[in-house]
Amino acid sequence: MELLIVKDRRIDYDGSAIGSHWAYRNFGILGNSLIVFRGKCDVKVEEMIDIEDLRASKEIKSDDMVHYIVEVFDLVNALFASTLQKLFIARLCEVLAEYGVKTHRKGDDIYVNGRKLSISIATVSPVSVKIHIGINVEAKGIPEGVDAIGLKELGITDVEGFMEKTGKALVEEFNKVKKDSLKVRWAQ
Repeated sequence: MELLIVKDRRIDYDGSAIGSHWAYRNFGILGNSLIVFRGKCDVKVEEMIDIEDLRASKEIKSDDMVHYIVEVFDLVNALFASTLQKLFIARLCEVLAEYGVKTHRKGDDIYVNGRKLSISIATVSPVSVKIHIGINVEAKGIPEGVDAIGLKELGITDVEGFMEKTGKALVEEFNKVKKDSLKVRWAQ
C-alpha cells in the first residue's frame, strides 16, 4: 500500500474522495493507497454513504480534521471493507495510547472520555474498497448535539507528526495483514 501524506496544502473533505480512483486522479497513485491530509469536513446529503445518517438527515461537519482515504483493490467486498475499517480504527486507538490518550472504540468511531474524536465510513465501488476516517484536530464546527473532542484538546499539537505516525502505522498494519495472507498454504 502506497502512503502519501499531504502537508503542503489543506484539502477539504466533502465526501467525493470516497469515489474510486480518487488517489490516482488527484495524485497519480495507482493501486492500494492511503492518502492522509488535513482540512475541513462538510459532507453534503448527496455524498452521504451511510444510509442511517442520510435517513436521519445528520450533518457531518468539522472545521479541522485529519483525513485518511484508503483504497484497496485486492478484494471488493463490503464485509472486508467494514473489517478493514475497524482494524484501522483499532490501530489508531493503539497509536493514540502511545500519546497517553485513553480511547474507547464504539463500532467504527473513537471516543475519549465519552466524547467523539472521529468519524468513519467504509464502502465498495465497482473496483475497490473505500474507507474514510476523519479525526478532529479541534472540536469546532461540529453539528449541534455532538459532544466532540479534538487532538489539540488531548495535548497532541504536532498535527503533521501525528499524520506521519498514524499514516505509517496503518500502512504497516495493512502490509503485515497482506503478507500474512500470502505466506500460508491451503489446509488439506
